[in-house]
Amino acid sequence: MRKPLVSVIIPTYNYAEFICEAINSVLKQNFPQHLIEIIIVDDGSIDDTSDKIKSYGNAVKYFYQENIGKAWATKIGIENAQGKYIFNLDADDLFLPDKLHNVVNIFEQNKDIVHVSHPAFCWNVKTNTKTVEPIPSSIIGRKILGRKFLSFLYRRNILFGGGSTFAARTPILKDLFISKEIDMMTDEYLVLSTLNQGYSFFLKEPLSVWRIHGNNYSNTNPNDGYEGLMKNIKSMEAILTILSNNDFEDSLKKLYKFKITIAKLAMQEKVGNKSFDDIVNMWVELMRNAKIFGPNIVNIMKCYTVLNRTIPTRVLNVCKMAKRFLP
Repeated sequence: MRKPLVSVIIPTYNYAEFICEAINSVLKQNFPQHLIEIIIVDDGSIDDTSDKIKSYGNAVKYFYQENIGKAWATKIGIENAQGKYIFNLDADDLFLPDKLHNVVNIFEQNKDIVHVSHPAFCWNVKTNTKTVEPIPSSIIGRKILGRKFLSFLYRRNILFGGGSTFAARTPILKDLFISKEIDMMTDEYLVLSTLNQGYSFFLKEPLSVWRIHGNNYSNTNPNDGYEGLMKNIKSMEAILTILSNNDFEDSLKKLYKFKITIAKLAMQEKVGNKSFDDIVNMWVELMRNAKIFGPNIVNIMKCYTVLNRTIPTRVLNVCKMAKRFLP
């Protein structure tokens, strides 16, 4: 089978210590090197990222932008991609040698598949341990209609298939509207928008390494405080606006709006400002959508921590303090 040109987009920001390992993992692929286009979009790094990248010469295409955010860096990468398929690689992650070969084979054999993914090795740098991302066996090794898969994911408040495990057909991504406001939720937005347009396929074997080091560019830890939570919420609101104005399932729009409501409550808890009205509004929204959420509403309540969010902040704080003294 004749192989096509593929594009690997690497958005980066102040990751000079990791970027060479990411690039080298692409250069070591079991795939013809002349058919791999490596596009690096530097989101305003102030370390020596550019010097590290320039040492690769024509082996990579390097674009620099002011610090606008990951969404815009990804947009620039997509606009400049010439490959038949686009792969995302975070600058602190790695591809395993068979990544491109195995993913491209699935695309080439199934013309209606728009998204291919797989589990990742999760590498905790501090403990130097690696675990395999727990992908449900029910979605491994078979074509899944994207809209059905999105319903599966958001009813459980989980997400698979993004970040450095994400690959999609180039025309799908070229047609996407990407705003800089999506920022912290770029990976989620790509998965949402791509799955909405066709079939997905998950390979069984891990083909990427996700390096967990505490300062990951692609994610803000909810425990990082008010500022981090606010960034996430603003990014989610930008996604909701796009969902609301486009052809997504109504149940998905409602679930995503509810996800934002829960995130806002979690933020209020973080700063000690959660009010009784906030709790009531959450329950009103849940009940208003009970018919749309259907018989899965109890599981949705569990996955979205509705009961936890219902507990007054003072009671939660007492429980947390008590937990510290339990054996």
